Amino acid sequence: MMRLDTEEVQRITREMNRYLEGDTIEEIMIRNRKMFYFPMQLTKEQARQDILTLDLGVGAYNCLRRGGYRTIGDVIDHNYAKEGMSSKKQLMSIRNMGKIKAQEILIKLFFHQFSLLSEAGKKKYMQIVSEMNN
Repeated sequence: MMRLDTEEVQRITREMNRYLEGDTIEEIMIRNRKMFYFPMQLTKEQARQDILTLDLGVGAYNCLRRGGYRTIGDVIDHNYAKEGMSSKKQLMSIRNMGKIKAQEILIKLFFHQFSLLSEAGKKKYMQIVSEMNN
C-alpha cells in the first residue's frame, strides 16, 4: 500500500498547495476521491521513462509489469480515457490490480509529472487541476 506520509510526498504536497487558492490538494483529492481529474503533460522523453521512476510499491509495480507495462507512456496510453481523464477502472482490469494499487499508481503519476514541471508550469497546472475538480 502506498505511504502518503513519506517526506517526498509531503514536500510535493506542500509545493502543490503553494499554487492553489482556497482548497488544498488534500481537500480536493478527498472531495473528488471517486473521480479525481488531472491532465497529462509529459514530454515524449518523459513518457519513455521506466515505471520504476514512479517509485511504486512492490504490488502495484508487479501488476504493471505482469500486465506488460514497461514505461510511464505505456500506463498513460492504455489507461487514460478520452479528454485526458485518468481511469482507475481501466487500471483495475489488470490481473490482481485492486482499487488501492490503482489509486497508488494514479497518485504517483500525478505527483511525478508535477515534479517535472517548471515553476510557471506548476502554477498553471495546479490551476487546471483545481478547475477540473470543482
